[in-house]
Amino acid sequence: MARDPVCGMEVDPEKSNWVAEYNGEDYYFCSESCQKAFMKDPAKYSKIRPMGHSHGGHGVQRGGCCGFGMGRGWFSYVHIAIIIFLTLLLFFR
Repeated sequence: MARDPVCGMEVDPEKSNWVAEYNGEDYYFCSESCQKAFMKDPAKYSKIRPMGHSHGGHGVQRGGCCGFGMGRGWFSYVHIAIIIFLTLLLFFR
């Protein structure tokens, strides 16, 4: 596992869609917004630091910096499970 240098989140390098090279080292990111922040000022983020903020403050209107929201991650599976449960409840009264 690698650590996102912008937000500090752990990232699987084999699954990450966002990577940047700086000073001969690869950096992996949890989201496109974190990668863009890094690319604006790589020297600022090149030292990996612990997670120091929430993931919702990257200026992304929907889903935070990590893209969690409808259609991504566990969040949408919870919604699907609720819909299935309510549907079954209606049919099996």
